[in-house]
Amino acid sequence: MLLNFEIAPELAPYVADAVVRFRYLNPGMDVMISGATAVIAGNEVVDIRDLEQQFMFCLYRQKIYSETLPLRRALVAGVTGR
Repeated sequence: MLLNFEIAPELAPYVADAVVRFRYLNPGMDVMISGATAVIAGNEVVDIRDLEQQFMFCLYRQKIYSETLPLRRALVAGVTGR
């Protein structure tokens, strides 16, 4: 099984962390990134749309985490007085 799809340029900074999360959740899959293209390969028979959806979920989750990290740090600092 081989899945090949494009990654939007605005999501590029989050790809590396998303790949780590995706590989943790799908240990039998290999992910290769080349520019704006992601290639997911594995020996398992899976629904390709579901696999792409899982990877995109990991990617968007990392984006949200990264963008909200300064806010969460400020909130914790304000509550704890640090």
